[in-house]
Amino acid sequence: MKRLINISLCFLILLSCSDNNNLLEDIAVRGGYVQFKSKPTLEFNILKLDTEKVSEEIVDPNNNIQSYSLALYHNSTVVENFKTINSFPSNLDITVTEIINALGITEDDVKLNTKFTLVATIVTPTGTYSGFSPNYDSNNVNQGGNTTTRLKSTGLLDAIEFDVTFFLPPPKKVRGTSFEEVAIGAATDTYERNGGLDETGDLTNRANPPYVDFTATGTGTNDEIGFNTEYYAVTGISSSGLGFSRERIGVYSLFEDYEAYPDGDQGYHIEDADGGIRITFDTVEIPADEVQSGVSFDVYFNDTSWESKDGLYAYANIVYRDNTTAKRDIIELYDNDVEAVAGSWKTFVINSSGTGFLKNVKSYELVIEAQSGATPESFDIDNILIYVPDNE
Repeated sequence: MKRLINISLCFLILLSCSDNNNLLEDIAVRGGYVQFKSKPTLEFNILKLDTEKVSEEIVDPNNNIQSYSLALYHNSTVVENFKTINSFPSNLDITVTEIINALGITEDDVKLNTKFTLVATIVTPTGTYSGFSPNYDSNNVNQGGNTTTRLKSTGLLDAIEFDVTFFLPPPKKVRGTSFEEVAIGAATDTYERNGGLDETGDLTNRANPPYVDFTATGTGTNDEIGFNTEYYAVTGISSSGLGFSRERIGVYSLFEDYEAYPDGDQGYHIEDADGGIRITFDTVEIPADEVQSGVSFDVYFNDTSWESKDGLYAYANIVYRDNTTAKRDIIELYDNDVEAVAGSWKTFVINSSGTGFLKNVKSYELVIEAQSGATPESFDIDNILIYVPDNE
């Protein structure tokens, strides 16, 4: 036994004294691996697509890379050799403009949930390695790459397969309302309709709450914007007759279906209108130095049976910087689509499929239309916000 131990020791000494002077080099072949030197920032501000840039130092921990090439993947498009680096350490610089040009898309194609994937091909003296993880089919044939997922754990900061994504800066309020400045009465109070029951027209405040109109008391950021309410007839919406006489419509503080409002303790409530209620909010000017802006609001649909003409439609009347105008839809939700989101507060944002921001808007006028029949559908509206990005 003593002789065997001596032989083993001699064998290890011989290996450690080889030309490479590294036991691991003698008994294993190193693959290709690239790391970020420090934790990278791989997000772009979606509101600054023309200037955003990723700039990170990458290193070759094995000191064996002859070339490093990144392929760009987006949907079904692949751009080979999007970035190539042949010496390390090196800076990896990627701009949104480069990505867009390489893929042949435009800024309008980039949304908040867009993701671009970059995958490395690494050449070393011993072979070529793909940054994709192995993917074996039913015949045990590798359909993927060479890099084990263990090398892609967060702590290793790999630069061999990674995504670049987008973030949206938090909004900064220009004007808005949560209906907190409006006087309220009891939760059981009802609004007495002025005018004929089936008559489309303006609703006016009665002597006591609930109130359906409000005049702003100032124009500062924290001064709530005013609003005006109308009733409009909707043919075939109610089996009990068109138009309401007394219902809970207007500003309330109700905690019957939910525990809290998104902002404050009051909101605008609509139920059993036997037609439509249209709320038009004051026009809000966007500061001249703000390129990006938007509109959002929150709605609670009570959890009941919604019918084909029951639902909500909202839009903004927009004036752009060049004084052109447009009507921009925000949401149109009826029947089963309402039932799918009922029972919790939902936020609706202009340009919801993109960033939530529009460019070069001079002013917004928000209009919300809520329709319901005689069955107990109700809407609660809160947290109207006209905003710009907070870039501080």
